[in-house]
Amino acid sequence: MSEEKQSASDSPQPAQETAGEAHPDNEPPEKEIDLNSIFPDAETDLNALFPDRDIKLLLKKINKDKKDLHSLKDRFLLENETGDDAEGE
Repeated sequence: MSEEKQSASDSPQPAQETAGEAHPDNEPPEKEIDLNSIFPDAETDLNALFPDRDIKLLLKKINKDKKDLHSLKDRFLLENETGDDAEGE
């Protein structure tokens, strides 16, 4: 019975490793991320400062999320303004 528990606990680990290895193959070919074009106001060369691909992806996603949050905020403020006017009438 202890062998069954051990084999059951061992089997998910290799499956996770296999899934982790297969993940990059499923993604489309990646092009180089130019941080200098994403952050044009930066005074230094961001590509040289952050050469790691994962960090570049993280910074790109953060910038996109920041823009999305600003657009959501603007939309909610606009809806709130129009909603207050309609309720007052």
